[in-house]
Amino acid sequence: MVDYEDILLTAKKAAFEAGKLIMSENPSTVTAKSPCDYVTDVDLMCQDKIKTIIKSTYPEHKFLAEEDGNVFTEEDDMWIIDPIDGTTNFIHGLKHSAVSIAFYSDNEVKAGVIYDPYINELFTSVKGKGAFLNGDKISVSSETDMRKSLIATGMPFRRHEKIPVYFECLSEVLRNSSGIRRMGCASLDLAYVASGRFEGFFEGWLSPWDIAAGILIIEEAGGTVSDFQGKKNYFSHGCIIASAPGIENVFSQIVVNILKDEQ
Repeated sequence: MVDYEDILLTAKKAAFEAGKLIMSENPSTVTAKSPCDYVTDVDLMCQDKIKTIIKSTYPEHKFLAEEDGNVFTEEDDMWIIDPIDGTTNFIHGLKHSAVSIAFYSDNEVKAGVIYDPYINELFTSVKGKGAFLNGDKISVSSETDMRKSLIATGMPFRRHEKIPVYFECLSEVLRNSSGIRRMGCASLDLAYVASGRFEGFFEGWLSPWDIAAGILIIEEAGGTVSDFQGKKNYFSHGCIIASAPGIENVFSQIVVNILKDEQ
């Protein structure tokens, strides 16, 4: 039987080691996987380091890792890995990127780690055990007024045909909130919702490795997560709404009303 606390320890070790590489290495090669979507030699180094550490303890486990190019399937005992979330930030020297590692089993995420090596912030969670930042318990914002809420988002850089309707939603959220931030690292956006820095986050057409760890951490911090139809199919199409419960109804309704047919 898998011990998820042990899983978390392995994930933390792997995240710290990948973080050291992010801090010590500059990218010498940059390859476009598709327009506006890049991979560097450091991404590959970090991914290899993470997988090596995990395999040394769990050689039988499977991987869904960004730079392997494989596709999400609901398999047991699978690690979902983004070695550098925010690669474009990393390439440009913007110090806002993270390592995201999640463990998926029995059709749900059981443990998750998001590590920002630049400011040494480690967000962690085990299913049913709460969410933590550097060992201290965290919770989502207690704000109940959407108009006082700070919302994070990302842009549909892989799906340019979605830009007009996405900007329609963006403008409506802006009209009904205290502001919007676009940071370029979805895993940290989710971690910031979990820790109360943002009241909400929405983005479309992400990949499982962008959101897996963050989904668990938010839910364990008392937040809510759904897709653009108010359901839980975010792994199949990468459309996600995350929020503090006090603004969930208003915030979700805005996004769902405009984007429900865009998944």
